Amino acid sequence: MGMKAGNHNFQMDVDQEFFACFPESDIQDASGVLDAVLELSETTLTLRLELNMIWRVPCGRCLEELTFPLKINEQIAIRFGEKTEISDELWIMGKNEYEIDVSQIIFEMAHLARPTHQVHENVSDCDPSMLDYTADDSEETSKKQSDPRWDALKNL
Repeated sequence: MGMKAGNHNFQMDVDQEFFACFPESDIQDASGVLDAVLELSETTLTLRLELNMIWRVPCGRCLEELTFPLKINEQIAIRFGEKTEISDELWIMGKNEYEIDVSQIIFEMAHLARPTHQVHENVSDCDPSMLDYTADDSEETSKKQSDPRWDALKNL
């Protein structure tokens, strides 16, 4: 309430310690910065968040460490009202509120920025010894699991 109208810039480090506060987090090893701009007018606030992080995760094929850049932007409109209510794009702050907790938003932004597949882009970048190990195992397993009773149905 004591802030003047205009833009106010904030910066916050987002790292392993932050994600440790969320036991359900899929992100364990990451580091980066959140830039927040709070635009204050007489009746509204606009919160613009920009998250820039580096996420380290094992490759899903060969288990070598990968690094993914996670970048995402979010904008939240905040209005003043009688009672505090929070939805996806509009927050209403009650008269007695004096701070904004953005930790849940940061958590969600980081998880939404993750790639769907955490593997090397090219299979040739993977560890060849690990690929040989997994490829041989899957072929042998499929041959062993063949059941002659069901093989007869393949000929129909």
